[in-house]
Amino acid sequence: MADKLMKIRGFLLFFCLALGLNGAARAEDWAVRMKAVHGRDSYERTQASPVGKQANYVGKALVRGGGPAREIILNTYLHEPEEGLLRLDYQVEVGGGQAGRPPFQVAGKIRLRPGKQVLAAGAGGWKLILELQGEAEGETSGKGSGTLEASLKCGRVSYPVSFVYLPDEQYSAVLYTGDEDAPRKFMAGLLPKSSGVDGTFLLQYALQLKEGSRTLVSNNGELVLAPGEGKQTAAAGKGCVFSAKALR
Repeated sequence: MADKLMKIRGFLLFFCLALGLNGAARAEDWAVRMKAVHGRDSYERTQASPVGKQANYVGKALVRGGGPAREIILNTYLHEPEEGLLRLDYQVEVGGGQAGRPPFQVAGKIRLRPGKQVLAAGAGGWKLILELQGEAEGETSGKGSGTLEASLKCGRVSYPVSFVYLPDEQYSAVLYTGDEDAPRKFMAGLLPKSSGVDGTFLLQYALQLKEGSRTLVSNNGELVLAPGEGKQTAAAGKGCVFSAKALR
């Protein structure tokens, strides 16, 4: 089973973006607006994201709600329109008070309808909202995406993550919480496979929970999910339980 499971590499998964599309890039002026929300605070950034080219930003975000100033990383890659929707590959990191310990990181892929905000991902108490700004050609006929919700629970403490997902694409989240001297670092990598004829699909996952230099959980496995049919669970070691469900 090990050769079927994905591997988490490096500090945060940022997946290989499509190659060889620069020559096919279109002339539309697209922009991606991101908003990372934590309680009443939000951190926003809008950047141009031409089709077929990677766009990158590292710097300060627009802060709303009175929260502390934070730096963000925003990497995007926009694909050609298909049925009125455009697939966006994204990586977002919101920085914290200590270098190398950002409280919120997510990466994944999503189909966006121009002008519509989507709650694309969440981890811990953070939420990521994405919006594609620009004019679409023709009517939208593409199917909507489902939502994947998962959580690692250890005693009374839980680490939830969620993504609007596409089949056969990888998703990752990283969180830092707790004491500055021995912070807790939670990492999750998720790979939802294509659905079978009965609508179920295989979710491959990899988990890690560390406190300082001590590893509390290091676990990977598979769950069979059916959209709209409730959550499935699996033991994750050391009294922890991993659960996941797919929403239509």
